[in-house]
Parts: sequence; C-alpha cells; structure tokens
Amino acid sequence: MSRLAWSTVGAALALSLILALADAGPGKIRLLLIVSGIYVALLIAGSLSPSLDFYLFSARRSPVDQPWIALTFDDGPDPAITPALLDLLRREHIPAAFFCVGAAARQYPALVAQAAADGHLIGNHSDRHGYGWTIAASSQIFAEFAAANQTLAHILGDAPRFVRTPAGVSRPDLAEIFAQLQLTNVAWDVRGLELLYRDPARIAARIARTARNGSIILLHETYYGTRIIEPQQALAIAQRTIAQLRARGFRFVRLDQLLKQPDYAMTPMNADWLPEPGAAMLKARVNESATTRYTGRT
Repeated sequence: MSRLAWSTVGAALALSLILALADAGPGKIRLLLIVSGIYVALLIAGSLSPSLDFYLFSARRSPVDQPWIALTFDDGPDPAITPALLDLLRREHIPAAFFCVGAAARQYPALVAQAAADGHLIGNHSDRHGYGWTIAASSQIFAEFAAANQTLAHILGDAPRFVRTPAGVSRPDLAEIFAQLQLTNVAWDVRGLELLYRDPARIAARIARTARNGSIILLHETYYGTRIIEPQQALAIAQRTIAQLRARGFRFVRLDQLLKQPDYAMTPMNADWLPEPGAAMLKARVNESATTRYTGRT
C-alpha cells in the first residue's frame, strides 16, 4: 500500500470512529482514545522509520545478485575528519557517497570539491541539519533542501541528484518537494549506529554480519555540529568496516551505480583512479570563487 493510501485509509478510519462514537459512553470513548493513540503512533513511526515508506519512498538496498555494496557517509564536511577519510578511501580505491550539510559545505567548500574530484558522489543532507522543517510549512521545507542544492551546485557546477534527510525523517509533502528539486531519496539498510555501540570493532563486526548483496551502508563522518564521535573514532570505524566487508567478499561500488542511476561524474569503476588531476582542477575553481560566493570578498 502506498503512503498516500495509508494516510487516506487512516484518516478515513479515524473520522469514522469519531463520528460513530461521538455520543458513546465511557467504554467506547476509551476505545476511541486507544484507536486514536494507535493512529498517532503510526503517523510518528511513519515519519521516523524510512523502511516503512509511509510518506516518502526511500532507496534502501539494490536488488543485485552480485556482492556489491555502497558506502555512504553523513553530516560532513568537517576538516577534522574529511581529509583523513578521503585519504583512506583513495588508498583503498573505494568510491563512496557523501551526504553533505549545506551549511558545512559553505564553510568548507574545498573539502566538498576534493571529495567529488576523487570520484565520490555528493548528496544533499539538508541545509542546517535541524528538525524544525518537519513541522514547518511546505515552503520552508522546500527552502531547506533547495538551499543545500544551491550551495553544492555552486561548488561543483551541478546540483546533486540524491538526498538523505537527517536521521531519515520524513513527512507529508516531502515526496512532492523532492520531485520538484529532482532529488532521489536514499536511506540505508545497514547503519553503524555509532552512538549506540561506540566501539569501532563492534560496529564493523555488526555491519559485516548484517550486510547483504546490494546493501547501502550508513556511517558518519561526524554528527553535525557536535563532537559526539571523535575524528579518530570515525576513521577507525571506516577502516575496520572496509576490512571486514572485504573479508566477506563484498565489492564497493558507488551509490548511483548500485542503484542503476545515470552517472553524474567519472568514477573509479569506469576509469583509472586519477584523483589528483580532478582534485587540482576543482580546488583551483573553488579557490577562485569561494571567497566571493561565501564571504563577499574579491
């Protein structure tokens, strides 16, 4: 059943119960309250659980019959961890996807440019990584994700094609807004849960144990605006995860390739691993334009 059908059926059921029990006694009123509570809980669960596809379809895993997986990172860029993470991925010849926060990208545009030059996919992870948009007007939701799109387009020359909401949260109207912005929503089917497990070895073992062909793996560069996980911890998690997934025979492919989407940039899967020329080109472009775009200086 689609998210629209779920919402329509739920609203119709709630309205029917209200009308039927409007003049009921205490017992039926309690029943109405229970049913209403269940309905509200369902709406909340639908907002917080990408796997339900309640309001918004999420690409969570590709149905491939090959041992291919995609590695994705949220909440960057951050100068304390992003350069080291890019170095690791370059050494390991792994193409990843970075879902960037617009505000962080404006602050560190060269890091976004470097990630793209290294062959990684850049995605939209909202502009401020807040949650106020979940209860805001549709125009404010549009502005939140459009601002991040504009920032990334300024840095890279093209707007991103993929989006991931903070924590995978969804709400009504989001599907239509992403369609207007030409964004494909991406969630995950395996995540690090770094705040819960903390220990890099335990996190990597859990990811390797639960990954399947076509899995989309979610890790964090940082938790935006915090130091909840330290840079060395984030790097150790990535290193151990890569090693354990490779030990299980998995091959890393870029997210858009895993989902069979059109390519938006040269990737290590279809070209030689040549990050430095592209990096130099994009860095020169960012150095030339970043100050005028983000600080107003010439």
